[in-house]
Amino acid sequence: MNTIFNFFNQNHQNIQSGIFVAVFLVCWFLEYYVSDSSFFPKKKHVLNNFLFSLSGAVIQVLVSVVFLKIILFENANNIGLIPYLNFKSGYLNILFAFIFLDFTYWLYHFLMHKIPVLWRFHSVHHSDSHLNVSTSLREHPFETMIRLGHYVLAVSFLGPALWIISLHQFIQIISKIIIHADLRLPEKTDRILSFLVLTPNMHQVHHHYVRPYTDSNYGDLFSIWDRMFKTFYTLKKEELKFGLDQYPESVQQPEAWYKMLVRPFINSNFK
Repeated sequence: MNTIFNFFNQNHQNIQSGIFVAVFLVCWFLEYYVSDSSFFPKKKHVLNNFLFSLSGAVIQVLVSVVFLKIILFENANNIGLIPYLNFKSGYLNILFAFIFLDFTYWLYHFLMHKIPVLWRFHSVHHSDSHLNVSTSLREHPFETMIRLGHYVLAVSFLGPALWIISLHQFIQIISKIIIHADLRLPEKTDRILSFLVLTPNMHQVHHHYVRPYTDSNYGDLFSIWDRMFKTFYTLKKEELKFGLDQYPESVQQPEAWYKMLVRPFINSNFK
């Protein structure tokens, strides 16, 4: 526990960023050698998703500055649900924070699919016709604002120590990179792991092009909420087709980042 506390409490951003890049690159190379999509223009696809992700970078930085001040203020004044509950064990603090934040993410993700005006922006992520590691970068800046706003509110209510939030975000980012990779676990391994945690196989079903599969497997780290609320679905690899049936095929191919940026404002197929 002390080792984990020291690492995330000392805010080793350079080391964490290096780990994120390393995981991304490992998934990238594994996709190249393991997946059966060598025909796909992967470099163009990744470049477009990367350039698109830069449109939300300023928002990420600005919200992070405000977010940090809120958390430091709460920690200094013992504000929030966790200080109120006063768990004696650091492990209980971590467990409670992770479960609470995971459920609020499930709810946020569910609403992004069910509220039409929110789906306009989230559908840009889903319209990627080839799921690979770069899809984890494909988030419209308006959705970035909504997602970060939700996270700030959830964490502000919870009031955990800053290092616990750093740990949660670290694991969350690693998970998002892995579950979007064009890789699959052996079916038996997936069945075991998916009883508790989100797996690449599960998230690929979430990116299947038609409902109810698109509206399933909303989880962030844990699969328990999807099982609890009956939104857990499975599909065999050969049945999967990524993208969205509401968009024409031309929109779902690798496209310029600025077209993805304006699409929610000009495309009426968002219900």
